[in-house]
Amino acid sequence: MDRIRRIRKVWLFVGGLIAGLLIGVLVKVMMHHNPGLPIQTSKIVSEKIYFNVDKIEGLGEQFPDMNSFVHENIRKYLNKAYIVFGDYLDPNCEMFKISPNVARNDIDWGTEFYNAENELYFRRFKDGQPIGKIGIDVSEFQKNIDWERVKGAGVEVAIVRVGYRGYGESAKMVEDPTMDANLNGANSVGIETGVYFFSSAINRDEGVEEAQFVLDRIGGYNITQPIIIDTERIGEGSGARADEISVEDRTAAVVGFCETIEAAGYTPMIYASRDQFVKYLDIDKIGKWEFWLAAYDTPVFPYHTEAYQYTPYGLVDGIEGNVDLDVWMR
Repeated sequence: MDRIRRIRKVWLFVGGLIAGLLIGVLVKVMMHHNPGLPIQTSKIVSEKIYFNVDKIEGLGEQFPDMNSFVHENIRKYLNKAYIVFGDYLDPNCEMFKISPNVARNDIDWGTEFYNAENELYFRRFKDGQPIGKIGIDVSEFQKNIDWERVKGAGVEVAIVRVGYRGYGESAKMVEDPTMDANLNGANSVGIETGVYFFSSAINRDEGVEEAQFVLDRIGGYNITQPIIIDTERIGEGSGARADEISVEDRTAAVVGFCETIEAAGYTPMIYASRDQFVKYLDIDKIGKWEFWLAAYDTPVFPYHTEAYQYTPYGLVDGIEGNVDLDVWMR
């Protein structure tokens, strides 16, 4: 029996070594610079990534039983080093190298967010224990809110819109008409509050201007949660003034906002989708501030995340119609 066990261990070692060598060969083939299939220029490292699909498929033909194993391990490797939009064999796939300069999260996005038995809202669960608070974010679109009922429904954090900058030609900043009622209402029932501003800033000066607009309006309120800049691309055909600005200018606007908020003694935070964080902002320059991720399917997002907006279609007693729901993890 001992002899059989020794032989088995030897074969397991040899098998593992062969598998490791195969994956190593695949990675070298995959990352080799050659006239193969260009995928995307990295934001972090000035290199272009190529996959020679013929070589990868050819290797799969030599080892037909390992074809799915080959692709599965390539995908696992890529997700550790890159943020991948699409399938790596698709000519339209985009990949962005994960920055080593920004802290990562330890979240298993596919399993850790759910509503426990008899609960209406998602929390994050780690080792079976709930983490974070139930949050909502509100503006004039939620109309007149009954905050007593909202509190009774279990909401613990409310992020209130202070205002927005128009994304058309005028770019005028406008105060949300329900800001005062929402901050006072939430505070009066013991719900923690933070605030956000919907940005259309196109440079650093406008980011600073937006932060000052917020600071001028929140004096006297009990703000215990962050002050947040909401930066979004509106989309093709919208005519939004900030849609076509460079990554550098958009990042400068966010930095200007966050530095101004921080200098006033508050905690800044940045709200964005995964696309926005990865494609349209320089993550290295904003990574020291807190992130609020908006994602309505299961995201693959490697960076630290202090809040997570998981649906825009929430229903909360005391609020007419839909409201954004959040897991607040800070």
